[in-house]
Amino acid sequence: MTVPATASAPYSAPFQVEPRLQLGRSEPLAEGVKRVVLDELERAAAGFFEPEENFHDAVHGARESIIRVRSLLHVVRDELGPKAFAFEDRFLRDTAGMLAEVRSAVAVTDATSLIRDLYGDFLADGTFDATVQGLRRRRDIVTLKTMEDPHLIGQVVNNLERAYNRYRTWPADPDVDYGITIRDSYEAIAPGLGSTYEEGRRLMVAAYRGGAGDGFNEWRKRVKVLRHQLEFLMPLWPEVLVGLVYTLDTLGALLGEDHDHADLLDLLRQRTDLCSNPRERSLLFALVTQRRSELRLASEILGRRVYADHPDSFTHRFGEYWASRAQALAAPLETLSVH
Repeated sequence: MTVPATASAPYSAPFQVEPRLQLGRSEPLAEGVKRVVLDELERAAAGFFEPEENFHDAVHGARESIIRVRSLLHVVRDELGPKAFAFEDRFLRDTAGMLAEVRSAVAVTDATSLIRDLYGDFLADGTFDATVQGLRRRRDIVTLKTMEDPHLIGQVVNNLERAYNRYRTWPADPDVDYGITIRDSYEAIAPGLGSTYEEGRRLMVAAYRGGAGDGFNEWRKRVKVLRHQLEFLMPLWPEVLVGLVYTLDTLGALLGEDHDHADLLDLLRQRTDLCSNPRERSLLFALVTQRRSELRLASEILGRRVYADHPDSFTHRFGEYWASRAQALAAPLETLSVH
């Protein structure tokens, strides 16, 4: 895991969003949502047919694809209707949850290695090595157990295929109504996009007021959803939205690391044998606490940028972006191009 040490880390490389994840320049909304959702589900399932040494990548990729699909379903939730949206969101959440134990085992191992690397210059040789080795053994045991489960991975793949087959029947034509219709208009996404932003903004304030770990984790989830929604809407104003998506990506990484460290501390409280030396355990807890305080400060700085708008202003602004896209597509410009 590599994340900026502070919110002022230099912009070191161009940030790009894959075109396949974006709404096409003149692509109808329903067609774009369907295309991205089906592609992500297909990729999520395909990863489990790769060689065993790629299993952790398959787990990570599947969970990322599922959250991307859930994010797009959320942005058109009012078009799907409350019953259909609730079913699909819960179905995908539970499918991703089947892989949570492996994901967590990998994450806490990486988090400990990161602490050792970050503060290595100040530590005696070998500090935390036994802990990292113990966590790696635990990770490998969890991984093997999951891979050898005769039902688990098969159920994950089956669930992804079932969702794929349901979504494949969606009409991409906004004029076709067979129970689920996704209009090609901003009104189709405004409620979902606005609620994602408003919930994230509210959860950020609540997290810093309460300081509870769960509060930051809930905020992290909304940050990831907004990030995936905005990457899809990138063509509305690419030059501006690429910066916002980059900031959300960085913010999500910072909050994700904070969550991994929280899981690590919880695990070590339950499994003291993983760090049996009391002095070393106290030192690890202190360094993790220091790192988390920096992560939360950096997250607050970026969060204030992302959530600077009032929710109504944010929703209105994106409505104007949508309208300008429609105008650009219809504009009779022969010697100029406006994207």
